[in-house]
Amino acid sequence: MNTLTQQAQLRQKLSARLEQLRTAQQKPQLDAIVTHCEINERQGVGILLQRIGEQNQDILTIRSHNLYDGVQDFGKFNFCLKHDSQNQFYILNRVSQALKGHQIRRILSVPYFTDDVLSTIALKDLYDVPLCTYLMDDQNIYARNIPDRYIRELLAKSDLCLGISRELCQAYQQKYQVQFWWLPPVIPGKFIQPQSQLLSSDRLATQRGIIVGNIWSPAWLNRLRGLTRTTSIPLDWYGKPNRNWLKFEDHELQQDGITFRGYLPETELVTPLRQAPYAVVPTGAGDDDDDRPEIAKLSLPSRISFITAAGNTPILVVGRRDSVAAKFVEEFEIGVVCSYDANEFQDAVEYLCSAQVQQIMRSRIAELASALSADGIGEWIWNSLAHGRPINTRFEDLKPRHQNLTAANQRLPRFKQKLTDASVIITLNEVTEKHGTGALVNRIFAGTPRVFSIRSHNHYGADHQFGDVSIQLTQGSCTRHQAFQNILNALRGCTVARAFCVPYAPDDLISSIAVKELFNVPLGTYIMDDQNIVAKSIPDPLMLEFLSKCSVRFATHPELRDAYEAKYNLKFWLLPAIVQETLISRTLHQPKPELVASKTGVLIGSIWSKSWFEMLQQATQGANIHLDWFGHNQYYWLKESLESIRQKGITSHGILPEPELAEQLKSYPYVIVPTGTLDERDDRQELSRLSLPGRIIFVMATAGTPVIILGSPKTGAARFVQRFGIGTVCDYDAEQLRAAVEHVTTPTVQRQMREQALAAGPQFSAVGIRDWVWNSLAKGEPSDQRFEQLFPDLPDEVE
Repeated sequence: MNTLTQQAQLRQKLSARLEQLRTAQQKPQLDAIVTHCEINERQGVGILLQRIGEQNQDILTIRSHNLYDGVQDFGKFNFCLKHDSQNQFYILNRVSQALKGHQIRRILSVPYFTDDVLSTIALKDLYDVPLCTYLMDDQNIYARNIPDRYIRELLAKSDLCLGISRELCQAYQQKYQVQFWWLPPVIPGKFIQPQSQLLSSDRLATQRGIIVGNIWSPAWLNRLRGLTRTTSIPLDWYGKPNRNWLKFEDHELQQDGITFRGYLPETELVTPLRQAPYAVVPTGAGDDDDDRPEIAKLSLPSRISFITAAGNTPILVVGRRDSVAAKFVEEFEIGVVCSYDANEFQDAVEYLCSAQVQQIMRSRIAELASALSADGIGEWIWNSLAHGRPINTRFEDLKPRHQNLTAANQRLPRFKQKLTDASVIITLNEVTEKHGTGALVNRIFAGTPRVFSIRSHNHYGADHQFGDVSIQLTQGSCTRHQAFQNILNALRGCTVARAFCVPYAPDDLISSIAVKELFNVPLGTYIMDDQNIVAKSIPDPLMLEFLSKCSVRFATHPELRDAYEAKYNLKFWLLPAIVQETLISRTLHQPKPELVASKTGVLIGSIWSKSWFEMLQQATQGANIHLDWFGHNQYYWLKESLESIRQKGITSHGILPEPELAEQLKSYPYVIVPTGTLDERDDRQELSRLSLPGRIIFVMATAGTPVIILGSPKTGAARFVQRFGIGTVCDYDAEQLRAAVEHVTTPTVQRQMREQALAAGPQFSAVGIRDWVWNSLAKGEPSDQRFEQLFPDLPDEVE
């Protein structure tokens, strides 16, 4: 039987099913809920969906997996549909056959697997009723469980899109250009604790904490066991984890300090929760797969709402500071965050168990509790779906109500961890993915224990999720004595093992010198951008003093290294912008034919000059090419609307997470990197001459896409592209740009440049870079020569 015959038969069957649906008008209309597994109290998604549908019995559910022995006591009808094919006609027929004429009035989809998305799309196509998609966990950006094409179709057909955290909403909104709204986990109103409940001093003195719910990684549990074993701090764990993959023996766990109490219904769980001084929420420590970055970075655990609103209990998040859980806890000041370090864990527990902290935190938790009530949440979702947007902004406007309080007794004592053998890392501003320097600092030092982060300024709204302790310290016009005293005050109670500075401003150097002198530790530096030779941000005497005190000095590329060696007669070593290993491509990719045909390229990263951007727009418009722009698009000098910019050939898509950006880049025939002209048109020559944008290395290593540098061939960016043969250079001229695009899109040139990028890219891997940097600092020179011979010579460098 050929394919056409099969499709004809499927259409016939589908037509019959649709007729059944049209004739079954007497059956009650149902709300359809699609999710990945049984809706029950054994996992957070099930609990939350029960709260949403608590007052509604006319519910039909579809799931793709049985993970809890098929046990579900929710809804009037439930079906398990795991599809053996992704053929559209097959799925439509299977879903319509399973529903057997049930009338659907609206759909709520909470997808975790591709089958969930396919079932949802089929329901939407069959019934053409309003669809709400609620993403509770990431399955497409950091996790790659559901292909882009299916998520894109699902969101395009959704009438309302909700996300469980602000971070998740922002990530999916940026990627798919679809409006998302925040709906945090909520709990039944009967459990809400509107008044703070203070514990006795005897109870606080036990320091006995509680864990609620599942632990989603064996690595998290093993690290937590190490903490309780080392500190002898006891924890009670209430939950029902899947012990097929989270393996432990109860008695061994108890020997390590964690008593596994098993599962309790919520009505019973509130009692031990309210008696605990604090609740521990473990999360990931890095970006490795076993650390579940897709959960840590984008998901707000539902247990946090229950701990907060039902328990009135302060929270200790253990793990990464940039996790959603950590950000939520710190934003509302309802707990603290620490790493998987025994001393930090001990300090955090002692802090949370102090009477003053308990009183203030529990008062703040009580303020937040009522906003997390699930009462009426089902109707809120359905009414919002009917309107195509939230009927009110109760969640969008959620923020700490105590933030403007001035009474001293409402101010929390500062949680200042006393780090032992701290690594002090000094930067200009926030370490954040919003700018290249922040992303690179985080990539190099990720996983370093006991980091004390000092930044001189806030340029990104204090969005700084780096270090176990972080402070913003501006030395300004302080005397040297006062600057040293500032560092002493900041590090009081800590011991320091080493220091490292990425210098951009005098304050950074003064703080670094103070740490070096006061603690007599090795100091390293990494010059990422010139601030002293072409740029004059840092005075020569201060730079000389700073560099002389450094045990090891790094620069991003040969031009920057040579300039500083020549001026200061001190040895510098190469450390280029490295790339996360899991993103590095080892396969030759081809651009999409339609992008080649339309001459559509990509613009990535930040734009550091108004004149560069204006010249880029003119050249792009004159060359009649189109650029998709992935990067920060909020600049004080950018007054033009994004729509106006789009009409000139540049379409802004905002910032994408690096994994998604790497995938996007592979499809394009070229990447544009604007840089300086080194003439009267150039308003940022300090960046043009000696800086190498890390995005060029990122493109080369992750996608191999040819790079077109706009500007002078003498810039650091142009020379890098020429060294590795991965692109070309042209001026901000429409004819030159058109010729450059024609050149790199020629099939033979395109392939040659991609092959050369493929050969060079893996050498810029971040594997082992953290230990390499610290070992090099201890040694006073690179621990190996991996980067020294990496850059090919250019003709003007050959003797």
